[in-house]
Order: sequence, then structure tokens, then C-alpha cells
Amino acid sequence: MYVSADAPDTVLEAYLNIVFSFSRGVVRIWGAEAASARLLGALRGFREFGQPGLEGPAAPILQYLARVPHNAAESLEYVTNVSHLVYATALLDTFLSQTTQFLFLLIPRAMGENQPVPLRALIDVHSKNEAITQAALARVREIDYLPFEDRIQFLRDTFKLHIALSPETTKGLARCSSVRQSATHDQASTGLRLDDLGNIVSGQDTDSQPSKFSSEEAHRTIESYEQASRAVAEAVFSQILKQGDHPAVQLVLQGSTAKIALRT
Repeated sequence: MYVSADAPDTVLEAYLNIVFSFSRGVVRIWGAEAASARLLGALRGFREFGQPGLEGPAAPILQYLARVPHNAAESLEYVTNVSHLVYATALLDTFLSQTTQFLFLLIPRAMGENQPVPLRALIDVHSKNEAITQAALARVREIDYLPFEDRIQFLRDTFKLHIALSPETTKGLARCSSVRQSATHDQASTGLRLDDLGNIVSGQDTDSQPSKFSSEEAHRTIESYEQASRAVAEAVFSQILKQGDHPAVQLVLQGSTAKIALRT
């Protein structure tokens, strides 16, 4: 199942835009990672060296660091790590959704011959292509709820793609699912229940920070997402579009190397 090398340039451009959008988001998150690490490192160093400079000309600026209590710095680090995880997850989620939609629009029969099209869609739209677009969107929504590794397997099975993921990346995606679930849903400190009389009561209140999540785990998560997206993109460019050697393709696939400069 493939598209010939004679496919219009607009088709290649459309998928290049999808991959470029993901790469741009990755560059942004690595920049945020570097900035937050340096800020937190500066705050720790400022404390460890006895808050130097408070008597000098930079005192008005350094006093902002002096006013940050230890527990606030810990909260900043924790919330920053969780935020980076959520943002990175949104990037990969969008990339996989748009890739699946792109392939459905390119090869509509892959949606299945029995894919229903609501009567309202046929009445409201102005062309067959609009109906196909709506059907593709509906089909993508059915798949979006699956874990990332299952969505990639769907691409393999449906479009006969060979998407090569290393064992480390596969394990990383599985681990990311559990970490994301914990980080985004395990934030409540009070449990609620109905007592024997049917009244709403709260459970034990805990002041401990939920779901410890380190910056190292954030790094591993982002790297797993990068590796998975690159493998998917390479498969689409080379096996579907037959444009794996195109200069623009090679350029956009190298976009993630920008993280090296941002993290040093």
C-alpha cells in the first residue's frame, strides 16, 4: 500500500508540515527544559554559597532569589516536570492523530469499506472529498483513545508500515503511559466517599506531594516520544510517499538535533 513517487508536491508538503510542527514543539520543550534546569540550578547555588551578592549592585535582582522558600522551589520543580510531560504527550498525541488522518485521506479505503458516513455529513457537505475528510476525522477519534504503542501498531497493521522501534523506545512508551496517568490523575490529596448514611465524606487528607516525577524521567519521556515519532515519520516518507531521500525530508528529520545545543 503506497503512493508513487509521482505524487503531487502538495502531498509531501502536507506531511512535512505535520512532522515540522512536532519538531518545532520538541525544540520548544527542550528549550524550556534547559531554561528551567538553569534557573533551578542558579537558585540552589545561590543558597549553597550563602546568598552572595546581596550587598552588591545586583542586590535588587538577587533579592528575588532570596525570597523563594525551599518548599516553593520544590513545588516549582515538580509542577514544571509534570507540565513538560503533559506538553510532550500532547505533541506526540497530535502527531499520531495527524499522521493517521493524513494516511486516511491519502488512502481512503484504509478506513474500511464498511466505515459509516452519517446522513447529516452527506447533506451538509458540498463534495465527496468533504465527506471523506469528515469520515477520516471520525475514524481517527475512534483510535485516539488507544495507548501510543497501540496506535503505532494500528499504523503498522492498517498501512502495512514497517515502523522500527528499539526495545528501549517500546519500553519507554509503555512506561510513559503509566507515568502520565499517575502525574495527571494522581493529584488529589483527599478521597471522597459515601458513608453508611449516604452522606458525602472525605477520606484521609495527605500533605505529601503526589506522584514523584523527576526531571530525568521527563528527559527519558521526551526522548522516547522523539524516537517514536521519527520512526513513524521515516516509515511514511520512505514506504508510503517514496520520498525518503528528499532533501526537505532529511532536513526535517534532523530537527530534533537542536536539543543538543539547548541542553549544553
